[in-house]
Amino acid sequence: MRSVLLCIMAALSIAAVAAPAGAAAPAAPAFTSSFQKPPSASLKALRATVGKPFKEGYVFIDGRYLPPPYKVERWGTVLRINGVQVTSEIVPWDEFVKTQTGVTATKSESPLSDDIGAAEPEPEPEPEPEEEIDDDDSSLDDLFDDDPAPKKKKPAKRKTYKPKPKKPTVTVTYSFDGEFTPNEKTKAYVEKINKERTRIDKGLRSGGYFCFSSKYSTVSGDSGAAKHIMQKLPGLMKDYSSLESFSAAVNAAGFSYLPPALVNDLFKNRIVYPQLMKRIKDAEEERKWMSLGF
Repeated sequence: MRSVLLCIMAALSIAAVAAPAGAAAPAAPAFTSSFQKPPSASLKALRATVGKPFKEGYVFIDGRYLPPPYKVERWGTVLRINGVQVTSEIVPWDEFVKTQTGVTATKSESPLSDDIGAAEPEPEPEPEPEEEIDDDDSSLDDLFDDDPAPKKKKPAKRKTYKPKPKKPTVTVTYSFDGEFTPNEKTKAYVEKINKERTRIDKGLRSGGYFCFSSKYSTVSGDSGAAKHIMQKLPGLMKDYSSLESFSAAVNAAGFSYLPPALVNDLFKNRIVYPQLMKRIKDAEEERKWMSLGF
């Protein structure tokens, strides 16, 4: 009994050394996106519309796979999926502000830089008709000379270019006093954002895919397109270790419609391929059991 207790105490002491008290497990990196966050005033005035969770569809944000279940929500003037922003402002907050009473507009200009801009390069002068000048000493005998003296020509004119001055950037900021008051116009704006939320929600629920980023327009497809691309994409992520070979393989697989920036993002985040492979395998198993009536 004594030997057993000693062994237990020794094991506990080793564990204490390996994991000191108070040491927290390393946190997973936050899943962020490249979209600019909406103004805090819009989040306060418009709040959020949260959808119900579901497990269908595929979502990529800046080329990074976001696993389900998904919950699509309107967050002020933008949309989020699982708390990650996936769009820019669908209706800018300024448009809401303009509908309020007592709104004021403030213009501001960026300061001019000392550098007024580089001068445009001088192009090569275009050949102009050259005017021949007769010498006073020339005579009719020159017409019959075997080696007449060359005639003088005027030099070509060169154009000079001045540098273009840079113009200041003008920014207009709208503001109003008091609390935000909804009206018919702001309700229509909110409805427009909610309509886009519903479109994405339905597209994913039907098994489609969406690739979001601020660097390129959203790439999406229905369930058939999602099935086609997911049958090949995880394998390409696994098999190719250079961007050049990966890009070539993506084009050869029939996905040349994907923007180069998206292909680059998918390559940088290719470490997620085991998750995609497991999900696709699980989906195939589920379809098999459903076909058997279970």
